[in-house]
Amino acid sequence: MFQAITFSRIVQVYVVFLVGGIFFLYLAFKILRRGKKNINLVISAFFISNFLGAIFNVIYASITTISDEPTVVALHFITYFLFSFAQIFLLIYNLIILKSEQIITEKRQLCIMGIFGCLLLGLIFIPGGIRINESTHYRPQWNLPFFLYANIICISIAIIPTIYTSILIYKKFDDRELKKRWIFYFIGIIMIYIEWFGVGVMILINDPELRALWNIYDLTVFISVYFIYYGVGRQL
Repeated sequence: MFQAITFSRIVQVYVVFLVGGIFFLYLAFKILRRGKKNINLVISAFFISNFLGAIFNVIYASITTISDEPTVVALHFITYFLFSFAQIFLLIYNLIILKSEQIITEKRQLCIMGIFGCLLLGLIFIPGGIRINESTHYRPQWNLPFFLYANIICISIAIIPTIYTSILIYKKFDDRELKKRWIFYFIGIIMIYIEWFGVGVMILINDPELRALWNIYDLTVFISVYFIYYGVGRQL
């Protein structure tokens, strides 16, 4: 197995995703210790969904060369679904701050999550969307329709609205300390979005040398997740 896994793959899976995933979980617990009110649960769900995605990533990467392709593909899909689904919690968090929990009720939150989740599940129906076998160097490779559909859904429904509402919220703040912290939050989510999109591009083109270079940016996930926590998690 390890002969088929490159050093850059080991760094990405066992350093970035595993250690990073544990860091996500640690920050989620720190937020939940402050209370179980809805807004805490929402932002914690972002961290927990990323943690679960990291765990599934480690599982499928570890069994890639010893398991059948359909199983590995299914595990990779779950991994990608969890990482992508996490983004909707940032949008819901922003909407609660912008509109209040009286308007963005739990029922509406579930509705937003349900619609986004169903649209993401549409990726299952794209023929040949994911391949993981010897011809792909035992690393996931997507076809173009899979890549385009995933990005259109996530960017249009989660990412752009989150960026837009983040800007609106920043403009509403009068307190300088709140503005300062929100800037850290905003930088953190932009870094996370770059990571999410960049990983997708690397999976699409599946070039070993470019993947190795991208591992350098992968390490910034520790900075970005702390920025998000520092910006909002510590002041809830």
